[in-house]
Amino acid sequence: MKHTSRLRTLCLASLLAVSLQVVVAASGGEAVSEQAVPDRGPWAAIPRAAIPAAAEHPASMAIREEEGRWLVSEKALQEYGLYKADAKKGTYWLRLPPAKDGSVLWKDMQAALRLPARQSDGETSLNIRRIYRTMGLSLTWEEGKRELMRPVSPTRIAPALRSLEDSNRTAVSTNADTKKEKKKNKKNRKKKERKMGLVLFWDPLMQGDENLPSLDTAQPVMSPCAFRLTDKGVALRHDDFAMLADAYAAKGYAMWPLIDNNFDPALTHAVLSDDKLQDTMIKELIGYALLYDFKGYNIDFENINYADKDKLTAFVGRLSRACRAYGLKLSMDVTPISNSMNWSRVYDRAALAPHLDYLMIMAYDQFSRTSDVAGPVASYPWVEKAVQNVTAIVPAEKVVLGMPLYMRLWYETTEEQDLPLDINEWPPVAGTEGAAEKNAAAEVLAPQRKNEAKGKTAVSKEAKPKKPVLLVRTLPMSASGLLLEKYKDYVTWNDELGLYYMDLPLTTGRVQVWFEDEKSLTEKAKLITKYNLGGASFWRKGFEAPHFWQSFAPQELT
Repeated sequence: MKHTSRLRTLCLASLLAVSLQVVVAASGGEAVSEQAVPDRGPWAAIPRAAIPAAAEHPASMAIREEEGRWLVSEKALQEYGLYKADAKKGTYWLRLPPAKDGSVLWKDMQAALRLPARQSDGETSLNIRRIYRTMGLSLTWEEGKRELMRPVSPTRIAPALRSLEDSNRTAVSTNADTKKEKKKNKKNRKKKERKMGLVLFWDPLMQGDENLPSLDTAQPVMSPCAFRLTDKGVALRHDDFAMLADAYAAKGYAMWPLIDNNFDPALTHAVLSDDKLQDTMIKELIGYALLYDFKGYNIDFENINYADKDKLTAFVGRLSRACRAYGLKLSMDVTPISNSMNWSRVYDRAALAPHLDYLMIMAYDQFSRTSDVAGPVASYPWVEKAVQNVTAIVPAEKVVLGMPLYMRLWYETTEEQDLPLDINEWPPVAGTEGAAEKNAAAEVLAPQRKNEAKGKTAVSKEAKPKKPVLLVRTLPMSASGLLLEKYKDYVTWNDELGLYYMDLPLTTGRVQVWFEDEKSLTEKAKLITKYNLGGASFWRKGFEAPHFWQSFAPQELT
């Protein structure tokens, strides 16, 4: 027994000596110090090998920098256990970590996630710049070059995702001036007394914006319209979300991607009726949040069968439990309360509120594109009534007022074609050229007066005019300035509606516009402080006027 114990000790000592010799030899004859790996953080605790000598370093472990991406061969990442789940979808197996609150939500913690990939010469490379920390990959910098370190032992077990500490949440940056500026802004934000809480912008274009200024508000959020329900799980609607996440994080915006249902009631019913599919989707969403350091999600499910009302609430509750377990915020978009079954009454707002951090009122489309009557997108009285209705059943601090950065152009005409996109090509204003035949065209659009005695129209059957049609076009705020400038004599401020109104008689018809601009938004924003709401949201980024960020945002969104 004693000899056996000594023999075991000698074997362990020999094995340790051999291991040390391998490490020394692999590092070119010298033991590797901790300073050889300057990138440290919560991922530093993973097993790591010494830096191999250059001649022994496999080419597949190199990191190729290209347009801000850090590209690594897919084969190299297989040594960390990263393998494809679905080649067509570009998804890979990853494992979720335990929840922060200790809850156990699923027995199977694997999720199939799409990673940012590029194809070159028949080989797949993955962009790891944004995700290498959360995937537990070890990198080294040597003579200005980044390389992926080989794990001590290659594995077939899918990498376990990890949450980054607060000190490691910001995007990678080597610009010292940018860091100083961020520190200065953070200090100034602490000093300023704020009237605005959450400020969120929806971003369907997802192109990033180098010129986007930082927003000095309590909680600036960008919500890219990045995820969509499918009958297999969630679909990621951006080729390289890592680059987009970097772009917004560098400007100080938290990321709460939007999840939509494609406004498809049949698809939504299928998802809400399938618990297993919901688990798959929610695991994917948690996985993506860990990968890209999202701070939350925004649910935008619209046009849902009223019969699925309770199932919708149950799904939001299930997603909410997962988000809270992993430290994520959850918000949901709802329409103002109306009689529409699929578009409004399907939301059980009082039952949904406890599961949500914020309930976004989409206080716009008072008159939608399908309306047969012209009208404003969001007049002040209509918006205030929407706020009053929802705050009667939902805590005001959870309610976020959604405001439009667009309006609609209504054109009533007997012509067969719409107005040109270029307003400089529009027909003349009626009466400006003194031509009687042009004024006659505008007169036809007036409501036909009925004969009070016999109910007959004043126009004979032989001269019966064409019936006018109402054509509608959506205008972004960025396009309204030209209209206001060119036709200012036909524009007036309407105190009751809280917006500018244009009534323009052209020789070919009548144009009406209820403008949304900085003045109308300022009026609506007053409702946030008046009713102690949780903040503001805007549909959508890219529609705003050029001076929006220099005038309205710093004055009203602080």
